[in-house]
Amino acid sequence: MGKLKVTILRYLAREHFRVLTAVEMGMKNHELVPGPLIAQIANVRAGGVHKILQELSKHRLCSYERGKHYDGYRLTNMGYDYLALKVLSSREVLGSVGSQIGVGKESDIYVVTDTHGNPLCMKLHRLGRTSFRKLKEKRDYHKHRHRISWLYLSRLSATKEFAYMKALHERGFPVPRPVDCSRHCVIMELVNGHPLANIREVKDVPQLYSDLMDLVVKFASCGVIHADFNEFNLMLDDQDKPVVIDFPQMVSTSHENAKMYFDRDVRCVQEFFKRRFNYESELSPDFACDIRKEYSLDKEVAASGYLRDVQEFDQEFEIGKTINESEESDDDETEGDEYDSSEDEPTHDDKEVKEMKEETEELCKDLKEKTMLSELKDRTEGQSLDLIPEDPSADSSGEEEKDEDEKRSQRKKGKQLQAEARTALIQQLVKAREARHKAEENGEDPPSLGAFIDDSLSEVCSVRSFSTTASSIDPREVKHRTHKDLDRKQKKQIPKKNLRVKGEANAFKRIKNDNAAIAREHAGWDD
Repeated sequence: MGKLKVTILRYLAREHFRVLTAVEMGMKNHELVPGPLIAQIANVRAGGVHKILQELSKHRLCSYERGKHYDGYRLTNMGYDYLALKVLSSREVLGSVGSQIGVGKESDIYVVTDTHGNPLCMKLHRLGRTSFRKLKEKRDYHKHRHRISWLYLSRLSATKEFAYMKALHERGFPVPRPVDCSRHCVIMELVNGHPLANIREVKDVPQLYSDLMDLVVKFASCGVIHADFNEFNLMLDDQDKPVVIDFPQMVSTSHENAKMYFDRDVRCVQEFFKRRFNYESELSPDFACDIRKEYSLDKEVAASGYLRDVQEFDQEFEIGKTINESEESDDDETEGDEYDSSEDEPTHDDKEVKEMKEETEELCKDLKEKTMLSELKDRTEGQSLDLIPEDPSADSSGEEEKDEDEKRSQRKKGKQLQAEARTALIQQLVKAREARHKAEENGEDPPSLGAFIDDSLSEVCSVRSFSTTASSIDPREVKHRTHKDLDRKQKKQIPKKNLRVKGEANAFKRIKNDNAAIAREHAGWDD
């Protein structure tokens, strides 16, 4: 199953890990981190950073890649492993790394030892493999983010698993003892047992079945559901006692699909015992009847699906109380409300009503016809809305037609004046050209074009000003459209090649070719 190559770890200096950390920090907001940014973060001179990056790339701790707009460096999985191992070794948690003992769709398991030689288990989370890429459907690591690095997702998964394991171990659950966590690496106790999937015979099958069902109910009573409770995540020690592993997928009992996950865990155990040990039992826990929440472990570790607002709402309004308590509290409230119901009704004084009428009268004074509310009431009293006579002065269809005719005539005049201005300008240009030819033949200085075009330009300006006044478009809208067109043209004019930053490798090769060309030009001068 392979082995993690850690031989290079002892030969890396402090500057190498400083540069690796700088690449990790730059990948927070960069897909590819440029070399100058790495030098700035690492606080190392540019030449030294370039040499260190070349060494790290040679050992595959980081990779140099070419992007669409710029080139840069990316941290590899091996480089991320080295950063985690360096931190754990500096904390004196790890002393050596052994061989790989397990591999899954999202993690690798290794045997390690501490500084005193005691065996431990190291789990490296590897999210992003081809066997497990639908993280947005299976996990809630993204939350509000749209794009995120696989390395950072692995770190979130490891942090969540370590928190679950620590909380469960403190409450007496049969889980491995957590030791330490760094980035995507989790160090835990090495379980002395075998996976349940590899076991063919058990001394007491009904007792093991009962223990596993009790574990499922115990998880739910603390507010969490394992959501992957099967033979691959269960181990048996020498006394046939189960030990539960793999916790990143745990969800809260307040999750919208909590009942489905709970029933799936129960069904997985039942199907395995029927298939492997030919054992069937009618006893199985029910999510609605057998679960009594004793502790909010989901609130402590912020489990997936835990709705903080809903839980606080339930506690505040005491949702879940017995019916007798709620009826007693309702009776007490109704007795007090019988005497206070009259106080909630809104009351209006005569002064307020009078002031409101005066304000409405003042607002109506600004109308064109100077109509008062009392007159309007007398005029429309006893008449329906359909029988109100229309005011002949309100019909402005004739005026609108006159305005449209005037606008059309103005547009026609503007077009005619524009045509006349163009012809005048062309005539002035022809005269200017003839005058320049005559002056060149006589050997005189050619006259300036301003003397010929001033009059025509003034006419053109007057025509343009006349035509713009007849336009129905808002001048601010015209200005906005003009600026928008200019910005679009400027963006099209800038070629993409000028925006692309060349990589350091290309720059080094270009300088080398220039030096070779200079050497060829000056070859033989010493002789």
